Amino acid sequence: MRLLIILLLFSSTTFAQVKQLPLKVSDNQRFLVYSDGSPFFYLGDTAWELFHRLNHEDTEYYLQKRKDQGYTVIQAVALAEIDGLNTPNAQGNKPLIDNDPTKPNEAYFKDVDWVIQKAAEKGLFIGLLPTWGDKLFKNSWGTGPEIFNEKNAAIYGEYFGKRYKDQWNIIWILGGDRNPRNEADVAVWNAMAEGVAKGLGGNDKGLMTYHPQPHQNGGSSTWFHREQWLDFNMHQTGHCYENNRHEKITWDYNLTPTKPTLDGEPLYEEHPICFNIKEHGVSNADNVRKLAYWQVFAGAAGHTYGCHAVWQMYEEGREPVNAPQHTWKESLEADRWAMYAS
Repeated sequence: MRLLIILLLFSSTTFAQVKQLPLKVSDNQRFLVYSDGSPFFYLGDTAWELFHRLNHEDTEYYLQKRKDQGYTVIQAVALAEIDGLNTPNAQGNKPLIDNDPTKPNEAYFKDVDWVIQKAAEKGLFIGLLPTWGDKLFKNSWGTGPEIFNEKNAAIYGEYFGKRYKDQWNIIWILGGDRNPRNEADVAVWNAMAEGVAKGLGGNDKGLMTYHPQPHQNGGSSTWFHREQWLDFNMHQTGHCYENNRHEKITWDYNLTPTKPTLDGEPLYEEHPICFNIKEHGVSNADNVRKLAYWQVFAGAAGHTYGCHAVWQMYEEGREPVNAPQHTWKESLEADRWAMYAS
């Protein structure tokens, strides 16, 4: 019986291999479906540094591996976390001219185009973050610099929306690991979202959500639940191990108006638990699998997996972030979801 349930939950991942249709919210407002109404399961992977750190050959390798393993969504960031503004991508291009959001570098965004198209060829959606949150609020763990305000966020968002308005495999994710500090931050994120929607041709032309930091009760719903641009809610439940993660899904599930909800960044596999490897060690497959079960059975519209080496595309010669245990390619081979999605 357990195997049957798992197969039913994850069988929709195979649809992405043959369908090239945009997504929408289901009629009951609980799930995401293809535009023809057929079911879609959001099985994401956090590949935050994909656009920034991988060359074309490695990008092909990564995308094909995740397709073969049954993933449906790849979450990646245009203005990346690890010095994404001032360290060029693998092709030697920086995203902005003079770090000005109103002056995008066409060469860089052609590189982003290439990745998105390769994902589309493989039937994969890109959970596209226009920026990591440190470009609005650097805080203690970001690289920054802080470059966004309400005016230029709207311009940048519209640029993005127009660029990808005809791209079927985009799911829009704002935020990038940040909670708004105040009403001014909320206004900036709203401006960016409204800019994206304007570029797309309206709120009904694409799916959009917000990736926060861990937060009591709701995640994105705390600030944006009633905004027209927010189609589904997203949590980040973080990198400690607790037994109540499903309660955050339940919180959103009971809100009105009804919107789908899911965890966009739970505990990564091979991550130092609570960032304290000496006392707690690193997380394992059992840890991350339980979180997925609990949240999906609580009503989530999907789930995001993450592996600590993969999100940062760690390899020898790169400065490690929080003690990755393997290179990103080695960690891809250790992936635990393939047994369910194959």
